[in-house]
Amino acid sequence: MICLVFKYADDNTLLVPEHTDTSISSEFAHVRSWAARNCLTLNLIKTKELVFRRPRALGFHMPLALDNTEQLTCCKLLGVLFQSNFKMDSHVQYILSQCSQRLY
Repeated sequence: MICLVFKYADDNTLLVPEHTDTSISSEFAHVRSWAARNCLTLNLIKTKELVFRRPRALGFHMPLALDNTEQLTCCKLLGVLFQSNFKMDSHVQYILSQCSQRLY
């Protein structure tokens, strides 16, 4: 499988499939070394990790977090709230809260 990097403005998103011949830590090391070679600084304080998993997956073991990286169960990417369990209830609640604020 291929790891994918998505770029938007100054943000990057790295997607690494579960079944691949490389690990997330080695891919992240490649991103860090590429940034260093190109005189770019990664803001490791803002770097977050979201592990997607199927709900009620049998035998699922949460991988260890990358060094100095916070693991989240929900994060916002380009205005959409993504949840680690593929549900959309956090995003729907967020949109509804935004709609109700505009009514008043």
